[in-house]
Amino acid sequence: MTDSSSRPVSVDIRVLELLASKLCHDLVSPVGAIRNGLELIEEMQEDEDGGPAGGGSIGGFLGEAVKLIDHSSGQADRRLRVFRLAYGVAGRDQKGFGDARAAAAGYVEGGRTRLDWPERVPHDMTAQRRGVVKLVLNLVMLADEALTHGGLVSVAADGDETAGRITVTAAGRPGTLNPEAAAALAGTAGAEALTPRTIHAYLAGRLAESDGFRIAVATESSERLVFTADW
Repeated sequence: MTDSSSRPVSVDIRVLELLASKLCHDLVSPVGAIRNGLELIEEMQEDEDGGPAGGGSIGGFLGEAVKLIDHSSGQADRRLRVFRLAYGVAGRDQKGFGDARAAAAGYVEGGRTRLDWPERVPHDMTAQRRGVVKLVLNLVMLADEALTHGGLVSVAADGDETAGRITVTAAGRPGTLNPEAAAALAGTAGAEALTPRTIHAYLAGRLAESDGFRIAVATESSERLVFTADW
């Protein structure tokens, strides 16, 4: 079991740079596909302006290009919604979990991970606790990252804004948190040891600490990883 205990929070420039690297990495593929779709439309328009050659297939190609743009722009938009709530100040302004739940559902949409986050879990009154919405989203993202072959991420909660627990379970293969991510989450990894693949775990741990949450991670089996956060 790995615990992250309360300690003064210090974030250096390297951490911010790595966070930017992670955001760029996650967004570059869908944004690049949007660009490719636009270039395809431009090529079709040039062919159409040049005469009837190939004109019969323009509609089909245009439809495929629009589908590509729609899928990729939607993927980029869903990821940005999660990043805005999980990393930004917007996550502290939430009065309930509805937006975070919808953002998390969009984040896993189209992938191999399914999300089980019931309505009214946690109770909306729990959102009065500072940072709890960001906490749940960050744990859901950590659970999704652990399920490299897909699986089920589930969210449960007990208590209220004064005392309680959030439990996020990752069920599937491999269902483990790699040692580098575990060290980053616990804060035992120095900034020089972090990578774009572990920066999310590091920032999730430091954000939780700053808001008074105690995170623990337990591997219950080869296919079951459980994150808990208490306050």
